[in-house]
Amino acid sequence: MNHRWRTVALSCLMVLALVATLSLGCGKGGEKAKKTIIIGNLTDLTGPASTALVPLNTGLADMVREFNAGLNPGPKLPEGVQLKIESYDNAMNPSRFLPGYDWLKSRGAQVIFSILSDCSDVLKDPAARDKMPVCGFASDFYQIDPPGWVFDFDAPAQWSTNLIVQWVSQNWNYTAEGRAPTIATVGWADAWGAACADGVKAYVAANPTKFTLTGTYLEPVMTTSWSGVVSKTLHVDYVMLAADGGIAPSTFWKQYKDAGGTGINIDSESQSAYAGYITDYCGWADLDGKLNTQGWGLWTLAGTGTVGTGNYPVVQSDIKYTLDVLKKYHPNDVQAQTKAGMGYMGGTSMQFCALQIVVAAINRVGADNFNGQAFYDTAINYSTTWAGDPRGFSATNRVFCTRQIVDKWDAATQSLIMVSPGWVEVPQIPPA
Repeated sequence: MNHRWRTVALSCLMVLALVATLSLGCGKGGEKAKKTIIIGNLTDLTGPASTALVPLNTGLADMVREFNAGLNPGPKLPEGVQLKIESYDNAMNPSRFLPGYDWLKSRGAQVIFSILSDCSDVLKDPAARDKMPVCGFASDFYQIDPPGWVFDFDAPAQWSTNLIVQWVSQNWNYTAEGRAPTIATVGWADAWGAACADGVKAYVAANPTKFTLTGTYLEPVMTTSWSGVVSKTLHVDYVMLAADGGIAPSTFWKQYKDAGGTGINIDSESQSAYAGYITDYCGWADLDGKLNTQGWGLWTLAGTGTVGTGNYPVVQSDIKYTLDVLKKYHPNDVQAQTKAGMGYMGGTSMQFCALQIVVAAINRVGADNFNGQAFYDTAINYSTTWAGDPRGFSATNRVFCTRQIVDKWDAATQSLIMVSPGWVEVPQIPPA
């Protein structure tokens, strides 16, 4: 537990450093830039998610440094053009989402980066009105249907949930067990929790013989006492933890295991970003065998070869690039960041791809003509291959990543390891 608080203290110091640096940009080679393109970062710097989001905010600053120095793979910024980050602290408070959006617009932001799913939901309509592209890094179905000005760089929580539930069903021995597995959903009553709950319900409705859904228990946001829910889920086979963050899954799972809970912990994708917090709080032994999905690789995949036997094996070099950036700019923090979870890996990789689209748009129309419409027109025709997986947007598709891996939390190695044969297509089941 002491290590957890040391990690929090270190993260707080990093927040202070980020506040001082996230609004900085530097021209290539130290030259004075002729044109500055402003990226609006609508994030949580002081609220409930702030500690966990430090790696994502840090990664954005690192990637902007890479692009401004011309060190990034892929398209480069034109000479004399720089990127600059302007950040607004929404404190994970819904009443600050729109004021933050308006403030970033007033600061000249031409693209908004939105880390929180609930925030991207709120921005969908005003973004369309203002023709302001929003790059979302935690998504749900509402943001993508109908397609608009929110461009999501990961699969909606509903689809990630579909995948993990499908994986469980494919690996359950129905003959030996003589029945379908039981499953319950637990989490907070926010947009992410509702999206994950919808994913479970949709999969069960589409595959009624595969599971018995015993209940959905979404409690008010910031709930940390779970005795009533624990008693209702004590002996289900699988507990779907529908939570985007570390607090809800940590507090629930510790109370669940302390009470003798026997279910297996599964979630969509979010909690891999908070693995350090969750394992410090609960202990690796109680999390051994937990399953979730991951759309942007794992630290254990940051190598030089190709891993997997499926249709889309994982090409490790793109994942390694993110690790190399971390080592370059934070050599003393590598162990802490990799232990913390997939926040830096996933967040930085997504933001790298979003910045590639920014640069591609600038190169297409020129820096003086770059605006939200230029980003939009470039994005809907943009495709690439990342770590062996073809990704991109189209006129009708707002999900950049439609394949993920399945990983297991392994107590023996205290790491997350891939158990799927590579990138796996996420089932795109409409909400129930």
